[in-house]
Amino acid sequence: MSDTSEDRLRIVVCVNKMRGPRGKCCGLSGSPEIAAALESGARTRQLKVDVETIVCFGKCEEGPNLRIVGGEFRQHLTLEDVPSLLDEFERRAGRIKSGTMLYPGA
Repeated sequence: MSDTSEDRLRIVVCVNKMRGPRGKCCGLSGSPEIAAALESGARTRQLKVDVETIVCFGKCEEGPNLRIVGGEFRQHLTLEDVPSLLDEFERRAGRIKSGTMLYPGA
């Protein structure tokens, strides 16, 4: 049985590179690297996690920001936060079952 999108945790990371009113933005504060590290880590660990990017949450001052879809925000992120975030996502969503096709139809 394959994992459905409802079984997966969706994570959205802001990668906006346009400075907000006070001169800060997620994309120029490391969020593209954070998103890439989360995506790579989720794939390596075979987590039931989808990492997506968005242009802006409107929370520039608290960035870099991510949102767990249907849940809460994580703010003021750094690359050093990635391992603990991946641990949290694994606890919440679990791993892809062995033998499950990662990309059905490929």
